Amino acid sequence: MTGRDKSVLNGITSVLLPFLAYYVAHDLASVFLAFLTGWSLAGFGAGHRHFMEAHAGAVDGVRNGLALCIGAWAVWPMARKELWPEGERQGICGIWLGGHGERPKRKVKRLECFLFLLCAVSLAVGMNILLAFLGVTEMSKNYTDISARQYSVGFGLGLILYGAVSPLAEELVFRGLIYRRMKRCLKTRQAVLLCGLLFGAYHGNLVQGIYGCVLGVAITAAYEWYGGMWAPVLFHGAANVGVFAVSYDAERFRKMATPYACALWLAIAVGAAGVLLFWSRKKG
Repeated sequence: MTGRDKSVLNGITSVLLPFLAYYVAHDLASVFLAFLTGWSLAGFGAGHRHFMEAHAGAVDGVRNGLALCIGAWAVWPMARKELWPEGERQGICGIWLGGHGERPKRKVKRLECFLFLLCAVSLAVGMNILLAFLGVTEMSKNYTDISARQYSVGFGLGLILYGAVSPLAEELVFRGLIYRRMKRCLKTRQAVLLCGLLFGAYHGNLVQGIYGCVLGVAITAAYEWYGGMWAPVLFHGAANVGVFAVSYDAERFRKMATPYACALWLAIAVGAAGVLLFWSRKKG
């Protein structure tokens, strides 16, 4: 094996290792927590069973949130070395704001932050409407089952799970680890695209795969542009909250799924991104 072959193999391994570690830990945790739930139903009496069945959506949501946290915990040692090497005493704020090897940070004004959030929400909602209007959402039974579980949680709990827990756990893996390692063996544009594709594939079904690829590319681009973990976490969280809030009432969302609404939301996303790009280049 040549030196180049070893370099390529090491690069592939460094990218796939955190992905596999997170995936395996998350899935094993999901199975174990499901076992504990079933065991508790049999061992704690009728009152407990009635409570768990009456709050099945919340129980499932909390269980999934815990699995996400356990998956993130499994890759935390790698992420800590990647974002916060020995000798740098920046604490958690150093990781959040930039970490080791990040591009210089600059102050983000309120209007820029508003446009950033608007772009995230508009892109996410527009893509969901597009997939619903095209009938793609009806083509995947796996997505239908997952969607039913996601929207069975209470609105407040859903905001916490999808607006905070999921973005923090997944961004630690995909942008904090995988993307940073991809950049060592690929050009930036190639790494942005490949990270987005891997993020889509991670979701495991056609609908979320397409949506995840588009959002994954946008989230990775935001990370690359702003140079700090706050950007992908905030973009991801805003996108999730926007879609969850708009789609929580299924009947209302079906009425929204028109070509005009889709075009409007996507146009807002493109417009907001264009203004952000223009301002950033002008300041640069």
